[in-house]
Amino acid sequence: MKKARLIRMFLEFCMWMCTLIVLIPYAMVVLTSFMTTREAGLFRLRLPTEWQIIENYALVFERGGIVRAFINSVHITGVAVVLILLSAMLLSYYIGRVQNKLTRGLYLFIVVGMTAPISLVTTFQLLSYLNLLGTRMGVIFIFCGMLIPFATFVYVGFVKTIPRELDEAASIDGCGPTHYFFVVILPLLKPVLFTVFILVFMAVWNDAQTILFFLGDSNDWTMPLAIYRFFGYFHADWNLIFGAVFLSTLPVLIIYLFGQRFIIDGMVAGSIKG
Repeated sequence: MKKARLIRMFLEFCMWMCTLIVLIPYAMVVLTSFMTTREAGLFRLRLPTEWQIIENYALVFERGGIVRAFINSVHITGVAVVLILLSAMLLSYYIGRVQNKLTRGLYLFIVVGMTAPISLVTTFQLLSYLNLLGTRMGVIFIFCGMLIPFATFVYVGFVKTIPRELDEAASIDGCGPTHYFFVVILPLLKPVLFTVFILVFMAVWNDAQTILFFLGDSNDWTMPLAIYRFFGYFHADWNLIFGAVFLSTLPVLIIYLFGQRFIIDGMVAGSIKG
């Protein structure tokens, strides 16, 4: 018992150290965003000697295009997440319930899609052929192609654990496939649904490379690229740059803090049912 307690204390200590490794840089970003330009250039983790909260963030909103970038991020991320989750749930339900060569081959194709890198030349040509190059919908479809395999892979393992007796009971009661999926299956997917939602949301929101490659108009840029553009204007004003960084990460932080319980529940449920 004493040995087990010591091991537990050691593991807790290691977890606290890992937490500090993450929180200390973030605290430095937040505190630096409240400092003057001269003090921010020292890159020290301490309270500001002169607080510049209103002045700094007013300039960030005025010159950084944060509002427009935030609207773009909400639009692209919101549409992409809805399409990814809905497509993945329907596809995983089909793969999990229908067992034949087609579904096994489709599932293998999905798994390969999780590891295959994106081909820029082919993607450019496809979007150009569909007249979607340089549009938000083109970027949204790219995100769907990249993240639907991951979401489907997670959902399939969970769908296979749902008893088939529910299908038979619903069929006897006259419930159609569509009604059965949304009324019976979807509520059962709730734990893993929120887990995948949070992970997909963070992946799309934080992505800068895809937006940079496939959206030429800077007016359509999202929050991460707004920081990139803002850095070009104020490359020496680290207090302003860190203010823009903090605003960009704030939505992700809020969603993760409120949704971490669902992530844990979904992982635990998946491990037990798997």
